[in-house]
Amino acid sequence: MSGLLSTLGMSSSALGVNQSAISIISNNIANMNTEGYSKQKVNLGTSILGMPINNNVNTQVKTSAGVEIINVERYTTTFLGSYYRDQITEQSYLDKQQQSITDIANMFDELKGQGLDTALEDFYAALDNLNQYPNDMAARINFLDAASTLTNSMNKMSNNLNEIKNQSVGDGVSIESLEKSEIYSSVQNLNQCLDKLAQINKLILTSQTGTLENNNLLDQRDQLLKEIAQYGDFETDIQSNGTVNLSLDGVKLVGGAEVLGKFDVQTAQQYDDYCQRKGIDNTNESNAVLMIEKSNGTTIQNVNNKVTSGKLGAILNTTTGTDGVNVNTVLNNLDTLAQTIADVFNELQTREGAFYIDTTGATPQLSNANLEDYVIFNTKDGSDTITAGNITVNSLLTNEDGYNFIATAYFENYDPLDPDSVDLNAVGNADNVIAMINTKTDNTSPAFDNIGNISLSDYYSGILSKITSATTAKTNEATTQNAIVSSLDNKAKEQTGVNLNEELTDLVKFQTAYSASARVFSTCNTLLDTLISLGL
Repeated sequence: MSGLLSTLGMSSSALGVNQSAISIISNNIANMNTEGYSKQKVNLGTSILGMPINNNVNTQVKTSAGVEIINVERYTTTFLGSYYRDQITEQSYLDKQQQSITDIANMFDELKGQGLDTALEDFYAALDNLNQYPNDMAARINFLDAASTLTNSMNKMSNNLNEIKNQSVGDGVSIESLEKSEIYSSVQNLNQCLDKLAQINKLILTSQTGTLENNNLLDQRDQLLKEIAQYGDFETDIQSNGTVNLSLDGVKLVGGAEVLGKFDVQTAQQYDDYCQRKGIDNTNESNAVLMIEKSNGTTIQNVNNKVTSGKLGAILNTTTGTDGVNVNTVLNNLDTLAQTIADVFNELQTREGAFYIDTTGATPQLSNANLEDYVIFNTKDGSDTITAGNITVNSLLTNEDGYNFIATAYFENYDPLDPDSVDLNAVGNADNVIAMINTKTDNTSPAFDNIGNISLSDYYSGILSKITSATTAKTNEATTQNAIVSSLDNKAKEQTGVNLNEELTDLVKFQTAYSASARVFSTCNTLLDTLISLGL
């Protein structure tokens, strides 16, 4: 009777074990397309009631109680973990940089009417026309219209580039602008990830190792670490109990179940005010400044130099600095171009010996009176520094009869003390316009020093070339990095992913074992009923 009861117990236990194994397989199959899910496997072992005495077969059999689940094994790729996350960080950095440089390149797309090539060509074409008809009102107005189109195009490009910067890091002053920026939303998302990591660590601590619950938590942990890696190069220290500590350049952010530090972001103006209050030098170049607020109440100001990779690093690096191609460098190049255009043409317009043709009287006359007030280009805001954002055509030339003040004539040997040095009848003289036209190829004027003594068109072409080369390079880098991450991802899935054929094979195996255990249980149960009915 005792042997029958023992067999009945073993078969009953086997039914439960095989049912659990089938459930794990079903869970694998159900999650075979779940991102971040790692295959799980039931490891079985003999259930031992106690240590066998004399270690002979009979005692071993008597102490064995059938089968039991030792643990639920989770397939992992620990050796790929850290390296994999590093590559994800680099991928996120390059993808963001490639997106940013593409946005900049789109601002210079001539096919979309957003470049300066056409505006520059039309500007010089208007000068050619003015050279042919220096006394003609329509030719003068056409020239001023072309100049306005050129300055408006530069204004638009500058505004668009600044908008890219504002969308990335805010305008550096307004808190509202900062809160609408990409860096602000990224910081909020990262902080949420830190909270989730601490919560998962807490759940891991309270779960039993080798269980389905624990394994699922470890999957969530690894998936969350991949998400965090997208934002920057964080150090991860995985403990033996499965929890993970997270740090940035030695500053601990998550320790066990606690968040020890969170990110915050402030405007450049807020940080500048802080520096002034503390009497420290402000070396910040970005419109946004990252800081870490620690749980002990202290704050680490300006950690921008600690965040040099991942999405956050790319957002900062693509809007600051003077090296490479980014929003700042392109804006600086455009500002230099705008200043050079203004210097070159304003110098020719107001130089000694330049004359405008006054057609307001009965007979056209030459004059150079007050030409210094009639520069061709000045600023919208009245500032002394001309930029691509504020350059405009002098309103004195565009208002009423201002077009008459375009200095089309030039007399090289003009002597202000000798009236005969100017031929008052030479009203068709357009030597000054010819000098303006020659700036397309002649770069001998000192005003060209700012652009390396090359023509305006060549300088602009150089800007385009840098942008095009940078776009191609970043696209290639991003493509290569995406291929690396994809390869690693596939390798990880090969080792941890669910293989349907393997699962079906195991399913058949455990279903067969379950059926066999059920038959043994049924047989033993029938025998037991018979014995009881016989009163044995």
